[in-house]
Amino acid sequence: MSDLEEATLAIAAARETGRPVVACMVFDAGKDRDRTTMGSTPEQVAKALSHAGADVIGANCGQGIAGFVPICRRLRAATDRPLWLKPNAGLPQLIDGRATYTTTPEEFAAHVPELIQSGASFIGGCCGTSPAFIQAIVRGQRAWNVWQGT
Repeated sequence: MSDLEEATLAIAAARETGRPVVACMVFDAGKDRDRTTMGSTPEQVAKALSHAGADVIGANCGQGIAGFVPICRRLRAATDRPLWLKPNAGLPQLIDGRATYTTTPEEFAAHVPELIQSGASFIGGCCGTSPAFIQAIVRGQRAWNVWQGT
């Protein structure tokens, strides 16, 4: 979502189901692409969504995975809720009249350790990603765990 007020209303409605509620916002506006379209910061979002009762808070779409690292840090500093991050495979480029994402699954997965260190609990993908991106994340994490001895 891009409007914090709409997100809090959606959380209230979803809470009535008795099921866990995940609320995600898009950060793609502002000089540093660190605000929602309506101007909310990660800190404002984390606090409002936590207060509204979201069980998990997230960010999706809007930009490539590298841009999600500072967003994740800021969300983590403002909430104790689990964080779910679903970045795009970069920003689309118009190639031969078609929107094309040029980030490879391996390039995407290379940022995952830093996202985890920044506080991400769950990592997925949005626009331009595919099952190959998730497979690259899993391969990268297995290699990271072996390297770390875990």
